[in-house]
Amino acid sequence: MKRWACGLVVVWVVGGTLASLQGEGPRGAGPVVRVKFDAGTCAHPVSGRLVVLMKRRDVSRAADRRAPIDGPFWEEEQPLFALDVKDLAPGAWVEVGAGAAAFPEPMDRLEPGTYDVQARLDTQRLDSDWKREPGNLYSKGRAVLEVKPGEQGTAEVELDAVTSEPTRSAVDGVEWFSVRSELLSAFREREVVLRAGVVLPAGYDPKVTYAAVYEVPGFGGNDQDAVGRARRIKRSGGEGIARSAFWVVLDPEGPNGHTLFVDSDNNGPCGRALVEELIPALEKKYPLVAQPAARVLRGHSSGGWSTLWLATEYPATFGACWSSSPDPVDFRRFQLTDLYAAHWFYGFPVNGLRSTEAHEAEQWARKVPQGVIPAGASEGPAAVDRLVSYRRDGRAVMTVEREARGEDVLGPDNTSGQQWDSWFAAWGPRNERGNPAALFDPATGLIDRGVADRYRRYDIADRLRRDPGQYGPLFAGRIRLVVGDADNFFLNEAVSLLKKDVDGLAVARGTGYIKVVAGKDHSSVFNSDEVRAFEDEMADHLREAGLLKDQSP
Repeated sequence: MKRWACGLVVVWVVGGTLASLQGEGPRGAGPVVRVKFDAGTCAHPVSGRLVVLMKRRDVSRAADRRAPIDGPFWEEEQPLFALDVKDLAPGAWVEVGAGAAAFPEPMDRLEPGTYDVQARLDTQRLDSDWKREPGNLYSKGRAVLEVKPGEQGTAEVELDAVTSEPTRSAVDGVEWFSVRSELLSAFREREVVLRAGVVLPAGYDPKVTYAAVYEVPGFGGNDQDAVGRARRIKRSGGEGIARSAFWVVLDPEGPNGHTLFVDSDNNGPCGRALVEELIPALEKKYPLVAQPAARVLRGHSSGGWSTLWLATEYPATFGACWSSSPDPVDFRRFQLTDLYAAHWFYGFPVNGLRSTEAHEAEQWARKVPQGVIPAGASEGPAAVDRLVSYRRDGRAVMTVEREARGEDVLGPDNTSGQQWDSWFAAWGPRNERGNPAALFDPATGLIDRGVADRYRRYDIADRLRRDPGQYGPLFAGRIRLVVGDADNFFLNEAVSLLKKDVDGLAVARGTGYIKVVAGKDHSSVFNSDEVRAFEDEMADHLREAGLLKDQSP
């Protein structure tokens, strides 16, 4: 870092333009966004990742009223630009232009049009949602950037707001619980608090003991989801499982996003912290039955994967699991990629690598209408099919490449805390800089085989195949799993492989099952008869264990 004479505060910028207090830094070719903040927003210099987000007015749907800062958006290739700043002082300008990290193209290649512009400065690395991190700066208002051929448009954005610690307000029937984690505080070398939103049983009597449903929210959720859970219980009339159990909503967030509650090289002993610290603390404060049968797991998406992991990793703690639409449970279908056999995620030859399969896949892809997943695509050339990360109503909405490259702009070196980077952190090793090692190159999609091999330890289906004697009875007797066959993220592919393995087990059949529901996607599966039956099945489980309460009010 360099400092100028005469008292001027220097802004250290990676990939952008150096600007003085007067904002008279040099400019490159193409559009430029100038960003600053004043002492009214923050009185001291700040450092972090400056992200400029745009939204083109003339191509966005009229009904889409989302602000640029609400992105990134899956439905469109939203222009994103970012650079690192150090000791940015109040009143100093930063110019973000052609040299900044960018997606999908550098700023000097922006298509002509009118863009709404906002910016944020991430000063923390605590959560997947920058809005929940205290001390981040952002712009409430929107600037306008006019991009015209042969002209250098400029927009000026002011970081005029700052995020604060999320408040957990008093809600009828919900209590907020937290405890310091000795395990994670030691690993991360800072204070780490475990949190839970505790929904009290309907008709709660503190003199009576209860079971507990431990819910792991999906990606982006946290303990504050307990408020929604309490409302749903109230609408249901508070019968069945609601009268017989505390509903405990966990906080799975960490510096790298959703931790999946695994003990990992990057996130630390998250599973142990839950089992050895949070649950004992909850059972000390509340009248909870401290038995596996009385500890029930429920989760969806990333939370669905977490509950399967917890149920199989800690069978002496948890006695039953209801999971829906989990993250990949068999890494032979990491969405649509076979992690053990593939060489790249993006589906095309990279770095000069050619193969018969890749060549045929590329030729086949050119015949497919843009944005359409043809019928039977899963039986077509796999390299093409793998390009898609998110589908809706049979149409491709987002590719793995778009998602991964966008994350790389938000947080370089796998620090965005978003979906792919969170998987890198939970399942993979650290790199030489202490960050999550990349499973694949964000520019090319080329898979790092050494990193991929380290993922096997978290492959739920692989563990079952390797040790059916240990894991088979758990799937047969304790685990209920439902997914839609039209899952938006293709998560049904891995579940189907796991189902085949479970169905072939030579173990006594119990109440466990895996069901793939026709016509349901990642969200609509909630409306299926199979998922709607979950709470009745939980009540049956508690009844069989002698834990179901008298249902009379």
